[in-house]
Amino acid sequence: MALDFDIRDPKNQKLIAVFLILIVIIYAFYNFVIQSKVTAVESARADLATLEQRLMTIKKRLQTRETLEARKAELTVRLAELEALLPTEENVAVLLNQLVNVEQESKVYLVGFNAVESIEGDGRPYRANRYRVTIEAGYHQFVRFVGEVMRLPRLLSFSELRLEMNPDIEREPVAYEGLEDQPRHLRIECVLTAYIFRNLE
Repeated sequence: MALDFDIRDPKNQKLIAVFLILIVIIYAFYNFVIQSKVTAVESARADLATLEQRLMTIKKRLQTRETLEARKAELTVRLAELEALLPTEENVAVLLNQLVNVEQESKVYLVGFNAVESIEGDGRPYRANRYRVTIEAGYHQFVRFVGEVMRLPRLLSFSELRLEMNPDIEREPVAYEGLEDQPRHLRIECVLTAYIFRNLE
């Protein structure tokens, strides 16, 4: 069956015109309504991605700040602990008492303790009090003495260490009966430095 369609027929022309008008309306609707909505949605998505990225950056910065605040608190506590190890005033009697206790624990003989000098200034946040210490002991006892001094609750350091055979013991050998763990065949001279905190405002 052949399709009989005459374009010259006014009815057919009217049908074609209506069809073309519908196509134009659909095209215009797509371009002016749907396409603009699609563009707006894509733009909104891009803005959302940008905002999410900014939000992540802000969160990271907040976390960094929290981490830094926690670290600051830890360092403040640590600074207070270190300042406790640096007294603001030297109490030589307390220092001597501590050394006597260490002397007894490590079984050495503290035979000399003299103040040498006090160093401060040049922007240092501390004053260094230097004492010349003379000890008679065995090697292992002296090592234990140094270890015990380093464990005292303050900052101390040794320098200018000099070891020699004890000349008194060489001249007159001593019977160590009952004192075998407290030999005196070494004489050790050193400088013990005590550090005193100075508050530089």
